[in-house]
Amino acid sequence: MNASEATPPTIDSRNDLSPLFQTHRPAPSASYAPYAVQTLSTVRRIGVMGDLHGDIEHALQAFGTLADRGVHVILQLGDWGVLWPGRNWQIDLNKVARALARHQMTMFFVEGNHDWHPKLSEYPLDPDGVRWITANIAHLPRGYRTQIGGRFTLAALGGANSIDRKLRKEGLSWWPEEQISGSDLRRLGPQHADVLAGHEAPLMDEADLDRRAQELGFSTDDIAYATESRVMFRCAVLQTRPRLTLGGHYHRFYDQVLPLPGVTHHPTRVVVLDTNGKNRVNLAILDTATLDLEFLYRNGAPAESTFSAPERATDDRLGS
Repeated sequence: MNASEATPPTIDSRNDLSPLFQTHRPAPSASYAPYAVQTLSTVRRIGVMGDLHGDIEHALQAFGTLADRGVHVILQLGDWGVLWPGRNWQIDLNKVARALARHQMTMFFVEGNHDWHPKLSEYPLDPDGVRWITANIAHLPRGYRTQIGGRFTLAALGGANSIDRKLRKEGLSWWPEEQISGSDLRRLGPQHADVLAGHEAPLMDEADLDRRAQELGFSTDDIAYATESRVMFRCAVLQTRPRLTLGGHYHRFYDQVLPLPGVTHHPTRVVVLDTNGKNRVNLAILDTATLDLEFLYRNGAPAESTFSAPERATDDRLGS
């Protein structure tokens, strides 16, 4: 169906912006002029953001930092948290959507463990397989795939397990849908993906993580539950054999290399962005032509990484 033939979308009564499930264009609004919404497939550079936790102030400053660098599309890596029960999430959602519109930006996000999973599922999938929350904010469901940079494949696999689930209340601050399931892995499929974006990470210093969790008073069962989603995400990495994984969840900045069994010519680069906050490495810019990354603090100051890129084989598509 051509955009000109699409049925006009109904207005979502929860906010004054249309989800535009078919046209993918911003609804006319008194607050901004319509603009052409960019997608992950249509831009050279993608802004990447770690955990947000519904922090509107952090989001607004980050938008400005990325806009100053010519970024028009943002990929947020879970614990988005703008929709949350018990708060005026409609107001927060409109603040974020209007701020994006001022910079002519689009935000895509995967869900983390601290996201309102049942509410996200209320938004229907569009023909491209995404859920438009507003005209310029969309959720990428688990298993979603798209092309970036004209030749690379990006796949999405949100979800993670909450180590503190026993301190939360089901249906208000914790949801069992947070877990990465076998059906999620089947939906993702075995096809190669150059970039795997999620909330989890396949490689962390597990001994250090377990020690920190024990010091915070979490039980062996709590730690085992939290580990399960990391194991599932590792399975996804083995399925898709990406060159790069992007995640959050751990509230720390990591940039490491994960050798994959049977793959010698190109290991996987594992990047974990820090959580929201002033002195956190929460932002990056992904060059979709090279898959190189530039790391930033939210005020725009550059952040250093210790990553050293390995030499690439002639065919730099891992697993091809």
